[in-house]
Amino acid sequence: MTIDEQNTLSEVNNVSASDGWALSGLRLGPCGTVNLPFGMEIIQGYYALNNVSSAQALVTLYKPGAMTNCPALFSQIDAYTFQHKGDNASVVGSCDPNPCFTRSITYTNKVSGYWTSNFLLGASFNNFHPGVYSVVGGDEWGALAVLHFLVE
Repeated sequence: MTIDEQNTLSEVNNVSASDGWALSGLRLGPCGTVNLPFGMEIIQGYYALNNVSSAQALVTLYKPGAMTNCPALFSQIDAYTFQHKGDNASVVGSCDPNPCFTRSITYTNKVSGYWTSNFLLGASFNNFHPGVYSVVGGDEWGALAVLHFLVE
């Protein structure tokens, strides 16, 4: 799965940070959205934009308790300054000096299953069972995208 924010303009685009998520709970891993303006989840079943909010995501795509390798998370991000025609952006927020960092605003994750956790048994990995799944990606400005895959 790859999620990517792009500036299609031929000029720099300064986008204020927002909290306008169309779907709550989107993440990139155990550390949340890791200073990026988007997240994703996988849902068992076929869902579209009109009914994805009624679906329940798989338990988790990352091993529970795996937060030990989280990067420094900023307490506040004010804006993303996207360079023209691409996904490279500077992140402006609670850091000194600003920008906090400049990077490609993209994220890729390879998954073949999900994790479940039990107090007595600990965490266990489960391969995706045969069936249709929906991948939901969304950003903090309210945009959503849904793609599907089939496990046979």
